[in-house]
Formats: sequence, C-alpha cells, structure tokens
Amino acid sequence: MDRVEATRAFLQVIEHETFSAAARALGVRQATVSRWIAALEEELGVQLFQRTTRSCALTSAGKHFEQRARGMIELWDAALATAREQQSRVTGTLRVSAPVVFGARIISPHLDEFISAHPSLDLDLRLSDTYVRLVEEGFDLAIRVGAPLDSSLLARTIATTPRKLVAAPRYLDAHGAPTSPAELSSHHCLTHTGVDNHVIWRFGEEKITVRGRFRTNHSETLLEVAKAAGGLALLASWLVDPAIERGELIELFEDQRAPRAPIQALYAPTRHRSPAIQAFIDFVHARVHDQRT
Repeated sequence: MDRVEATRAFLQVIEHETFSAAARALGVRQATVSRWIAALEEELGVQLFQRTTRSCALTSAGKHFEQRARGMIELWDAALATAREQQSRVTGTLRVSAPVVFGARIISPHLDEFISAHPSLDLDLRLSDTYVRLVEEGFDLAIRVGAPLDSSLLARTIATTPRKLVAAPRYLDAHGAPTSPAELSSHHCLTHTGVDNHVIWRFGEEKITVRGRFRTNHSETLLEVAKAAGGLALLASWLVDPAIERGELIELFEDQRAPRAPIQALYAPTRHRSPAIQAFIDFVHARVHDQRT
C-alpha cells in the first residue's frame, strides 16, 4: 500500500462524503479507493468511516487520524515542492568539454552572459580537441563538431554547420584548381588527425580518399596552413568565411558542397539531463544560431 496515496484518498472521502465522488476527484476507480481505505484501516487497526449506502461519516478514531493526516500531507506536499524547485534550478558544478576553436570562437566570447544568468552554477570548461571520456574523466557534457565516435553516449544535435572546401590563391596558381571531386586525390589535402593516413571526403554522392603530408587535430592550424598555400582544407563555414571574405581563401565546388557537420551535445545515458546541462545546451544553441544569422 502507498500510504501517501491512501491518506490522500482518506481526506478526499471526507471532503466529498462518498467513495465514488472521492474516486472521481482522484481520477481512479471506486474499487481502488475502497481498497486503499481498507488497507489503511487494517494497518491502523481501527475503523475510519461509518458507511451507509449513500454516505459515510468519520468514526471517533477517524476524526483523530484526520488531524494528523492533514498535517502529514501538507508536509509531504511542501517537501515535494521544495525538491521540484531545487531540481528546476541551475546549481552545482558543470564540467564541459568542447573543441578548442569552436570553444574560443563560439562559446568563450559570450560566457559572461551564461555565467551572469546562472549565479548559483560553477562552470568548469575545458577546451581540447582530444575526445574526452565523459564518465571516466568526470565530465557532465561534451560539445563536439562532427559525428561522435562513442556510440554509448546520448547525443542531441544542436545544429548543423556547412563545410567548405577552400584553398589559398597561391596554392591554386601553383597546382591548379580541381574541377571535380575526383581530382582531389592528386592534390595536397590538409586533414584532421585520424586513425590512419586515409581520409574520405564526400561531395554529393562521391566519396574521395584524400591524402596529404600534413594533418592535425586543431582546426585553426589547418586554416592557417591553408592560408599559407599548404593545401586544400575542408572546414566549417564559421571558421573559413572571414578568410574567404578577405580574399585569403577561395571556396571550391560551391555547387557541390560536402555534407553539413553536426554540432552535438553528448552526455552519459546514466546521468539525468540536469537543468545545468540543459541550460548550457540551450546557450550553445543560441550562440550557434547567432553565428549563422
């Protein structure tokens, strides 16, 4: 027997004077109310109601129990309200991992806004292009650009970002501009560090294996090497657009771009998505939207 529900039913019977009316108020069957009251009477060892076919009245024992029961339910409801209020507040410490360039360009310039909006929260933000192990390393949340490697984590796609294939004018003058994705295999391609030297770039339905003599796990370094005519780079639009506007880079294959890269929030399935986690996800979503508009 759920003592709290049974006690609520007891008080509803007093208020509505019949078991059937109390059942309607509680949204349960009359038989359920009868069973709860019977179990309560059995546990207390007293009869709580004098029943007739049309109504019921409190016994002397029932009147004494009513005084205590109302106080107990009021305390219980107050405890629930306090717990729910605490759960809805953004408090505690939140440990977040994010890529270096994304964190520096999209998140960091607006952190004062997030911190000011949540004065009861301590934020520990770690910027690294190494994929941290959330649970083992004690992180609550990771922001990642691109498909996640760990399928055991829960992922929420915050947004997707266009990727652009770019090269410096000097590189194109020296090596020629590729006219189709198939020609990329003969060019110097700057790639992110992977498990081997083979990287596949997709353009529409075409999948091209590209190679290069330089790779790194740092997107901004790839950008700088591309601007220095070191090769072709496939990077997020928010990273390369300023260089394109300044004429430092030229976009290739504008009519056949690579698939958009997801920006994802990852957290462990064993952890409830706390208000702090949700607040930070909403914050990043808003910042990405600002960047795109």
